[in-house]
Amino acid sequence: MRVIFQSDIKGVAQKGDIKEVKDGYARNYLIPKGLAVEATTGRERELKDKKMRQQRREERERQAMQDLADAVRNQVIVVPAKVGEQDRLFGAVTNADVAQALQNLGHAVDRKKIAMEPMKHLGERQAVLHLYAGITAEITVRVEPES
Repeated sequence: MRVIFQSDIKGVAQKGDIKEVKDGYARNYLIPKGLAVEATTGRERELKDKKMRQQRREERERQAMQDLADAVRNQVIVVPAKVGEQDRLFGAVTNADVAQALQNLGHAVDRKKIAMEPMKHLGERQAVLHLYAGITAEITVRVEPES
Protein backbone atom coordinates (compact mmCIF):
# COMPACT_ATOMS: atom_id res chain seq x y z
CA MET A 1 0.00 0.00 0.00
CA ARG A 2 1.31 3.47 -0.91
CA VAL A 3 1.11 5.99 1.93
CA ILE A 4 2.01 9.63 2.48
CA PHE A 5 3.77 10.13 5.80
CA GLN A 6 2.33 12.90 7.97
CA SER A 7 5.25 12.95 10.42
CA ASP A 8 8.84 11.76 10.69
CA ILE A 9 9.33 8.13 11.67
CA LYS A 10 12.93 7.35 12.53
CA GLY A 11 14.42 4.79 10.18
CA VAL A 12 11.30 4.63 7.99
CA ALA A 13 10.45 7.98 6.36
CA GLN A 14 10.34 11.75 6.68
CA LYS A 15 7.20 13.89 6.71
CA GLY A 16 5.86 14.23 3.16
CA ASP A 17 7.53 11.09 1.82
CA ILE A 18 5.46 8.72 -0.31
CA LYS A 19 6.43 5.10 0.23
CA GLU A 20 5.19 1.61 -0.39
CA VAL A 21 4.63 -0.23 2.93
CA LYS A 22 2.99 -3.51 3.88
CA ASP A 23 -0.80 -3.38 4.09
CA GLY A 24 -0.97 -4.53 7.72
CA TYR A 25 1.62 -1.95 8.86
CA ALA A 26 -0.35 0.81 7.16
CA ARG A 27 -3.85 -0.26 8.26
CA ASN A 28 -3.02 -1.32 11.82
CA TYR A 29 -0.35 1.17 12.84
CA LEU A 30 0.39 4.13 10.55
CA ILE A 31 -3.12 5.22 9.58
CA PRO A 32 -4.86 4.76 12.97
CA LYS A 33 -2.11 6.71 14.77
CA GLY A 34 -2.28 9.52 12.20
CA LEU A 35 1.30 8.96 11.09
CA ALA A 36 0.32 8.41 7.45
CA VAL A 37 -2.60 8.58 5.04
CA GLU A 38 -3.31 6.47 1.99
CA ALA A 39 -1.69 7.94 -1.13
CA THR A 40 -4.46 8.76 -3.57
CA THR A 41 -3.86 10.71 -6.78
CA GLY A 42 -5.58 13.77 -5.28
CA ARG A 43 -3.44 13.69 -2.15
CA GLU A 44 -0.26 13.18 -4.16
CA ARG A 45 -1.15 16.15 -6.37
CA GLU A 46 -1.92 18.24 -3.28
CA LEU A 47 1.43 17.28 -1.71
CA LYS A 48 3.26 18.16 -4.93
CA ASP A 49 1.52 21.56 -5.05
CA LYS A 50 2.37 22.20 -1.40
CA LYS A 51 6.05 21.42 -2.00
CA MET A 52 6.11 23.75 -5.03
CA ARG A 53 4.53 26.58 -3.01
CA GLN A 54 7.09 26.03 -0.24
CA GLN A 55 9.92 26.07 -2.77
CA ARG A 56 8.67 29.34 -4.33
CA ARG A 57 8.32 30.90 -0.86
CA GLU A 58 11.89 29.92 0.04
CA GLU A 59 13.17 31.32 -3.27
CA ARG A 60 11.38 34.64 -2.66
CA GLU A 61 12.82 34.80 0.87
CA ARG A 62 16.31 34.00 -0.42
CA GLN A 63 16.03 36.71 -3.09
CA ALA A 64 14.81 39.25 -0.51
CA MET A 65 17.79 38.44 1.74
CA GLN A 66 20.16 38.74 -1.24
CA ASP A 67 18.70 42.17 -2.05
CA LEU A 68 19.10 43.22 1.60
CA ALA A 69 22.71 42.01 1.61
CA ASP A 70 23.43 44.01 -1.55
CA ALA A 71 21.82 47.11 0.00
CA VAL A 72 23.77 47.08 3.28
CA ARG A 73 27.07 45.59 2.10
CA ASN A 74 30.06 47.85 2.95
CA GLN A 75 27.74 50.40 4.54
CA VAL A 76 28.73 52.38 7.65
CA ILE A 77 26.15 52.15 10.43
CA VAL A 78 26.39 54.99 12.95
CA VAL A 79 25.30 54.19 16.51
CA PRO A 80 25.18 57.08 19.03
CA ALA A 81 26.11 56.22 22.62
CA LYS A 82 26.70 57.98 25.95
CA VAL A 83 30.39 58.47 26.61
CA GLY A 84 32.36 58.83 29.84
CA GLU A 85 36.03 59.50 30.47
CA GLN A 86 38.66 58.42 27.92
CA ASP A 87 35.97 57.81 25.31
CA ARG A 88 34.70 54.81 27.26
CA LEU A 89 31.01 54.04 26.81
CA PHE A 90 28.43 53.70 29.56
CA GLY A 91 27.54 50.09 28.87
CA ALA A 92 28.34 48.66 25.46
CA VAL A 93 27.07 48.75 21.89
CA THR A 94 25.79 45.27 21.05
CA ASN A 95 24.19 43.53 18.10
CA ALA A 96 20.77 44.66 19.40
CA ASP A 97 21.85 48.32 19.05
CA VAL A 98 23.10 47.65 15.52
CA ALA A 99 19.81 45.91 14.66
CA GLN A 100 17.93 49.00 15.91
CA ALA A 101 20.16 51.31 13.84
CA LEU A 102 19.51 49.15 10.76
CA GLN A 103 15.77 49.25 11.54
CA ASN A 104 15.97 53.06 11.63
CA LEU A 105 17.50 52.94 8.13
CA GLY A 106 14.62 50.77 6.92
CA HIS A 107 16.35 47.37 6.97
CA ALA A 108 14.74 44.76 9.21
CA VAL A 109 17.49 42.44 10.50
CA ASP A 110 17.15 40.15 13.51
CA ARG A 111 19.82 40.83 16.15
CA LYS A 112 20.70 37.13 16.23
CA LYS A 113 21.88 37.38 12.63
CA ILE A 114 24.48 40.04 13.47
CA ALA A 115 27.89 38.67 14.51
CA MET A 116 30.06 41.18 16.36
CA GLU A 117 31.89 41.73 19.63
CA PRO A 118 30.31 44.27 22.00
CA MET A 119 31.96 47.67 21.61
CA LYS A 120 32.97 49.55 24.78
CA HIS A 121 34.91 52.41 23.15
CA LEU A 122 34.25 54.95 20.43
CA GLY A 123 35.43 53.95 16.99
CA GLU A 124 34.70 51.53 14.19
CA ARG A 125 34.46 47.78 13.98
CA GLN A 126 33.39 45.27 11.37
CA ALA A 127 30.23 43.21 11.82
CA VAL A 128 28.95 40.36 9.70
CA LEU A 129 25.27 39.86 8.90
CA HIS A 130 24.36 36.19 8.38
CA LEU A 131 21.09 36.75 6.54
CA TYR A 132 20.40 33.36 4.92
CA ALA A 133 22.27 30.15 4.19
CA GLY A 134 25.26 31.26 2.14
CA ILE A 135 24.27 34.95 2.14
CA THR A 136 26.37 37.26 4.31
CA ALA A 137 27.14 40.96 4.27
CA GLU A 138 29.90 42.83 6.04
CA ILE A 139 29.12 46.24 7.51
CA THR A 140 31.11 48.80 9.47
CA VAL A 141 29.71 49.89 12.83
CA ARG A 142 30.82 53.34 13.97
CA VAL A 143 30.12 54.39 17.55
CA GLU A 144 29.93 58.14 18.01
CA PRO A 145 29.20 60.24 21.10
CA GLU A 146 25.57 61.09 21.66
CA SER A 147 24.84 64.74 21.08
